[in-house]
Amino acid sequence: MLQRAFYAVIVLAAFTLLTAMGGSGGFERAPRVEKNYAVVVVDALDNKIEGEKFSWEGRIHFAGYLGMAQVTTPFEKIKELTVGEKRDRKVKVTARLTDGTETNFEVDAKSRCFGEASFGSFMLQMDEVKTVTFKKN
Repeated sequence: MLQRAFYAVIVLAAFTLLTAMGGSGGFERAPRVEKNYAVVVVDALDNKIEGEKFSWEGRIHFAGYLGMAQVTTPFEKIKELTVGEKRDRKVKVTARLTDGTETNFEVDAKSRCFGEASFGSFMLQMDEVKTVTFKKN
C-alpha cells in the first residue's frame, strides 16, 4: 500500500513538473532597439510581414561566420538579406549591401529575428526566413 502511494506521488510530481515546463511557446513583444529599422520579411511559406523596430537577437546587426572568421554586418549597410540552405545548425545568408556588393556568411539557424507589425509583435527563427528587405527611413 505504501509503495503504491509512493508511485502515485512520483507520477503526480512528474506530471506537474513536465506540464509546468511547457508554456505557450510565444513571446510578449519584440526587444527594444536603439534605432528603428523598417523591413519587409518574407518567411519560408512566402508570407509577407511589414514591420519596424526590427532586430536580430535584440541587436541591430547580424553576426556570423565567414569561413573561420567571425563577422558582424550592421543593418545600416544591408539592403536585402536572403537566407539559403540549412547545413548542420547554421543557415547560409547572402547580404546585398547598400553599396551594391554582396557578402555571404553563416548564422545560427535557431537565432531569432524580432519586429513590430500593425497586428503586434513578430518573431521568426532564421531557418524560417526567406528574405529580409530593409526599407529606407
